[in-house]
Parts: sequence; C-alpha cells; structure tokens
Amino acid sequence: MNKSVALTSLAWGVFFVWIGLSWIASEYYGVSMEAYVALGVGLILIGLNVARTGFGMRLSKFSLFIGIIALIFGGTALMGYALPLWQTILVLIGLFIIAEALSSLAKSK
Repeated sequence: MNKSVALTSLAWGVFFVWIGLSWIASEYYGVSMEAYVALGVGLILIGLNVARTGFGMRLSKFSLFIGIIALIFGGTALMGYALPLWQTILVLIGLFIIAEALSSLAKSK
C-alpha cells in the first residue's frame, strides 16, 4: 500500500469513528451533532491534506475545498450563525480561483 492510499484509508477510518462517536453522543445526550460532525469532517479533510504535503505529495484541492466548507459551516453553526450554503460555496470557489491565479503568476516570475 502506498502512502497516498494509506493516508486516505486512515482518513476514512477516522471519519467513520467520528461519525459513530457523534451518533452515540447524539443518542446519549439527545442533542443535534450536525455542527460537530461538520467541524470534525473539515478537520479530517484538512488534516489529510496537511499530511499529504508533509510526505511530499500533492494535496487534493477538492478534499481541501470540502474540508474548508465543512469547517466553516461547523464553526459558524457552533457559534449560532447559519451561513447560506450556495452563496458561501460560490465565494469559496472564487477565492480558490484567485489563489490559483496568484500562485501561477508568482511561479511565472
């Protein structure tokens, strides 16, 4: 098993443990755990990409994007705010496009 597959498998394992623990906590305490699940998923996906770059692999822009969205929605839900889903996704897509363009411009110097 190569490192990329191992890291992805590790992230999936942590994801399922997190979902299971959140489900147990939700049943036990009788509270909604959606914000905590989103926050955890965001941290897992961002952590996966940090690990990939630490091992010298390319990060996955898609999983990083989903991780950032999940982290933002989980964090704002915990603070008591509700973000509009599609508008926030559009803003983040625009920010990623801008970052990619700036990165390309910096490399071409």
